[in-house]
Amino acid sequence: MSDYELLTQYTEDAYAKEDRICDRPSCMANIRTGEPCFYVATIEPGQRGRYVCESCHLHYKNKRATSVRPTGRTLQSQGHAPPDPRTIQQLVNAAQRRSTPNPPPVVAVPGGSRARGPDIRIPTSWQGSSSIRHSSQQGAIGYSSQHALYAAERDRWGKMAYASSLAETILLEITVVHEGAGARKKRGVAIGNICEGKKDIDARIDASGLIKLALETVVPKLRKFNGEFVWRVEEFVIRDAAWVDLSNHPQSVPYFYDQCLQPSRKGTKSTFKSKQFALMVVVPEAQWNEYENWLELRAEMEAEALRTSCTQSSECVGFNVPSSATTSLAENQLFLPSVTTNNSVTVSTKRAHQRAESSSSLSGTSSPPRKKNPPPAAFHSPDRDLLKEVLKIGGGANLNVKQVFGLHSESVQFHPIPTRDITDLLLHKQHHSFSVDTAESSIGQLTIDTSTDGFIGIGGFKTANAGWLTLTAPPKTGLGSVTHHKVVVKRPFEKVFPTAMKVGAYKVGRYSLVDELRKLFREANVLYWSKSLLKLTYDFIDRSIASSPQPPPFAVPRVRFVEAGLALCHNQGGSKPGAKTGSTRAVFLLEELIEGGDDMFVKFIHNMDANPLLDELDYGYDLAEFFVFTQHVQYVKTGKLAFISDYQGSTVLLTDPQILTHPSVSDGCDIFGEGNIEASVSKFEDQHACNEYCGWFGLETFVKEANDDEVLVVEN
Repeated sequence: MSDYELLTQYTEDAYAKEDRICDRPSCMANIRTGEPCFYVATIEPGQRGRYVCESCHLHYKNKRATSVRPTGRTLQSQGHAPPDPRTIQQLVNAAQRRSTPNPPPVVAVPGGSRARGPDIRIPTSWQGSSSIRHSSQQGAIGYSSQHALYAAERDRWGKMAYASSLAETILLEITVVHEGAGARKKRGVAIGNICEGKKDIDARIDASGLIKLALETVVPKLRKFNGEFVWRVEEFVIRDAAWVDLSNHPQSVPYFYDQCLQPSRKGTKSTFKSKQFALMVVVPEAQWNEYENWLELRAEMEAEALRTSCTQSSECVGFNVPSSATTSLAENQLFLPSVTTNNSVTVSTKRAHQRAESSSSLSGTSSPPRKKNPPPAAFHSPDRDLLKEVLKIGGGANLNVKQVFGLHSESVQFHPIPTRDITDLLLHKQHHSFSVDTAESSIGQLTIDTSTDGFIGIGGFKTANAGWLTLTAPPKTGLGSVTHHKVVVKRPFEKVFPTAMKVGAYKVGRYSLVDELRKLFREANVLYWSKSLLKLTYDFIDRSIASSPQPPPFAVPRVRFVEAGLALCHNQGGSKPGAKTGSTRAVFLLEELIEGGDDMFVKFIHNMDANPLLDELDYGYDLAEFFVFTQHVQYVKTGKLAFISDYQGSTVLLTDPQILTHPSVSDGCDIFGEGNIEASVSKFEDQHACNEYCGWFGLETFVKEANDDEVLVVEN
């Protein structure tokens, strides 16, 4: 069983065979022929790695979650070295550049009576050859319909040979708006909920390509919005977020590419950084007015048809209306379509929905008005083939016994982890740490899925299973606020190895109840303090923005830690021989479920480094830069005593944080668990690299002390 750690593999002892540029985006240094050049593979299957210089190789080697695989020489000696895709592409491109642009025609070889078509000669190079190799098999003479695709396929593969890498991509958000609505006319008004996202779009796409893409994406949905109205798509205008008309932009010139280029930290070269852009398909005001007029006309026609059907229905029934009813109608002055009953009393059709078995039986009484029942829908028999298939599936269904037996139900006392202001933590002794307070707890039912399907994962210290929490008195917010609330049930474990070497496969062992309670309480306390420090950070951000005359030039991410709490299970009468009724027998850490699974889970910052764990082009790097800034805020606002680390989770919800404190805080004691690496706080000013967030919010820039290696480089 693995430790579920991310690994980056790399090789050693490699040298550049030609001049090239380091593929690491933040470096891009020149690597001359004969100088060390290393290939760094990624953990994503099928994703191309990078050729980097020696300094970047040391960076990856010292990076967390990195391990070494055998060197390139060892692989070649074993005969397992994979072909280099770059070398193949270079050879193909070189062969095509030396050739003429038009290849020789395909030559059909006459043969016998073979039914599958003629043999053809595919030239081995664009220069062609005068010799034609005839097949020993005989076939029909001439071309088939498939040969007409040769020119198109030749052009397609030719373009693919010279196509640039799709690593430079952007994201698009395409909406449909219409002009008008008074003060909002300059930016349009959204039509319904038509909003589509597109990813992996070539960053070098020009304005015409964006216009075509936008129309193909949202026009079908606009037609579904009201399929009967005929939209004039040729009148639509495509605009960007600044309300610029894309049709006025020069053709064949990338539209958004320049906005994705950012200056490199180590030189004047610019690096590409993927971004998200907005496009709006704008319906002209005149066409939108036509659409609204069409809606009004259709509504009037439907109302008229309804009145006509009601009139025809009323004429078929006789009514006896008392004089009191006619008096009330006259007093209210209701001028509605009317019919004449057999008693010559004129009444409104809206007041004449009274059915009678006979006129004489209702002559002296009046019934309350009743709405006309709609005609019953036509009866249709079910589809026979579909019914046959469903009968087969439904009749042969069996109960999943393993899943049922895997559900474990517990009566629990739930203690939520609150989010408190840092001032409350400092001024009130009872709030210095998370406490299991009975007054703030709730009684409920916890269901744990211990089956294989309910197993979410295993980390370095805890296991996680799916579960559901239902509280007797649900709170307004947080865990248990809804019935059958989805939760993640976590328990600590210890690795039980078969030998004293403690390597290789291991079994999951459980701690005693006392040790398990201590470990989960410490986890809850870390989350309790992390929530408070993150709230302190956002309070600083909000007040800084409110006091600034200009808003920041970037969007401030809004994240939070998962809602969580401790669930204590108590012994019930007769549940276990010798157990005291009401005593604690089990404890679980319950957390809010992060939707998306492993694909959405990212670790942004490690607890042994104050810099992002991700590279600049990795998904989530922008958010990791924001977390670096939050550490700077917490470090300064706590007087250089503490900050949050181990930021991990999704782009909205975070989990499993770690509080790092200065060595002077602990005074030799074990506080905030084993993940509290105090040296990281001592080295924070040397490791931290300020970014655009730190600069705009006016945080101080630390003067770093050069180490011995840096001094040696400067002297050389």
